[in-house]
Amino acid sequence: MSDKGFLFIFNKSAGKKKKADINALIQERASIFGIDKDNIFLVYSTSKTSSQFLIDRFAKKYADGVVIACGGDGTVHSIGNIVIDTNFTFAILPFGTGNDFYGSLYGKRSIKDQVDQIFKGATSATDAIFIPELDLYVMNILSVGLDANVVYQANHFKKKNKIFQKYVYMASIPKALTNGTAFDIILKARLAGVDQQIEPGPYILAALCNGIMYGGGFKVNLNGQMDDGLLELVYAQTLPTRKIWGLIYKFFSGNHGGVKELHHLTCDEVVYISENGLPMNLNCDGEIYQLPVFTCQVKKHAYKRIR
Repeated sequence: MSDKGFLFIFNKSAGKKKKADINALIQERASIFGIDKDNIFLVYSTSKTSSQFLIDRFAKKYADGVVIACGGDGTVHSIGNIVIDTNFTFAILPFGTGNDFYGSLYGKRSIKDQVDQIFKGATSATDAIFIPELDLYVMNILSVGLDANVVYQANHFKKKNKIFQKYVYMASIPKALTNGTAFDIILKARLAGVDQQIEPGPYILAALCNGIMYGGGFKVNLNGQMDDGLLELVYAQTLPTRKIWGLIYKFFSGNHGGVKELHHLTCDEVVYISENGLPMNLNCDGEIYQLPVFTCQVKKHAYKRIR
């Protein structure tokens, strides 16, 4: 085994120019911190399978190292689910459309400053949400309802439109609204094994938060802490369509504390059940899955990340 290694995994859609630009920055900062360039690897990945292969190869050479997801929330979700079962430290370089998880963790920290922090090596133990039915971890936020349908529409929009990517989530809201705003979901929440009271549905949305924001900057959980072993269930009861745009604006600005139809509940486990038994669109860190029922459990200090 060699000394500490650094594996930068780029989403292929980031493009060759971005990889070349960041390579120059990484090499410059590495020399300042005394990092041997032979222990730094910049690679492309096209899928979770290829990322798994790259990390497995990395693990054969390094017992200690940092795996850096270079992309957006989807890339972070995919690579994070691999790293979480290893002894490696996880890190992010934000090159995506939303970069919500990065923003939740680091605010507006620049790429250069993040590279410096990666080479400094200070870490923090960080929570995640585990879904047993999918054998999957959610790093940031999961949701069912209108917000999940917005993500579903946004993912289709991104495939068809290479411009206006920055505004993809806002542009997808009208289409999502046409598919309904009342979702018949049963929610069951617990805290330390005790059932918690939940207002009855139907709901516009039901988001379970480890992080602070999602959907390209919607600040759903302003006081979120990702190391306390707790989750925040944020759910909204049905509203007339004319009032939903006001709720969306307040969500985006983080000024939704006074909305009476919006509820916050601290918990450590939530069960989502589709009343009609049909699969629900489930948004996990910007990736869509479909299930009729699933359980969400907090995993305290599930992995270590760059501080």
